[in-house]
Amino acid sequence: MASDNTCEICLAGYQSRCVHVEIMSMIGTQAEFARIPHADGTLVATPSMPEDDLIPSLLAASDVLGTGWVAAVAAEASPGKTVAVVGDGAVGLLGIMASKQLGATRIISMSRHADRQALAREFGATDIVEERGDAGVARIEELTGGYGAHSVMRPLERRNP
Repeated sequence: MASDNTCEICLAGYQSRCVHVEIMSMIGTQAEFARIPHADGTLVATPSMPEDDLIPSLLAASDVLGTGWVAAVAAEASPGKTVAVVGDGAVGLLGIMASKQLGATRIISMSRHADRQALAREFGATDIVEERGDAGVARIEELTGGYGAHSVMRPLERRNP
């Protein structure tokens, strides 16, 4: 999404919902060169040209990392808070990382995949819950002494058909 970064919604931190938003995939942003609308509000300059081997990681992070960060901010992840992240895809994992950076005290990852559970722990998850539905809720309540999480993130991710 391209945003002007000046409207009330952008200033509140929700640039993807800018009143002047433009969908980037509609203008060919996978091309070598692209005209970026609202470039002053959308693009972030790096201090210098990154090394060639770092560029693919920066491009990947520019999409899902921002989504995970906004999810953690919206969930009010902060010191003293317990956050439950439903799902272990790229956005969920980066929501865990963002929650840790924002200081969440406890981060519960709802994950059923051993490889992603390992990443979740590496990124800051303190607990893993494999159960779903009522059993998942009961497990989180058990982990938190009956209180549950202060907030729940269920990142919306693209699914391959």
